[in-house]
Amino acid sequence: MKQFLKRVLTLLIIGFLIIGCTEKTSFKEDNPSEIATKELDTAFKKMWKNVTLTNAANYFETDVSDDFYTINADGIVQNKEQLLSDKKRLEMLEILDFKFFDQQIKVFGDVGIINGRIQAFSEGIYVGEIFYTAIFVKYGDTWKYENWQGTWTKDSPPTPSFILVE
Repeated sequence: MKQFLKRVLTLLIIGFLIIGCTEKTSFKEDNPSEIATKELDTAFKKMWKNVTLTNAANYFETDVSDDFYTINADGIVQNKEQLLSDKKRLEMLEILDFKFFDQQIKVFGDVGIINGRIQAFSEGIYVGEIFYTAIFVKYGDTWKYENWQGTWTKDSPPTPSFILVE
């Protein structure tokens, strides 16, 4: 009898382990709502329009997380305060034209991750391309801009420097 109970207990434990290891986590939404995806797309477009010299101060006050952190394609790492004071970078974002490709939006509860590719143009001349990841976190009814990471693609021309000089 003891041998039988040991076998049953062993089979139950193995069964629970198999189920636990193959069960989908509840953290990721299997089918992110169309509403959340549209909200994130709108938040991303609003971010891109407002991370400029002219609009950044107001936008950063209302739509950017206090924990904002960016790793830019040129290797510069900045928090919210540092990016706001980097006038040269904000001006560059305002004067260049951008073309977006391959955007993917993923929703994980109150976290949205947007990946894609951007080509930059100066007066119609191609100046570079980056892969990007933008992260937004939903606070109440607002998707706030939390993080950015950009990486120059291998086909980009030599990168310009937008290092903050004090």
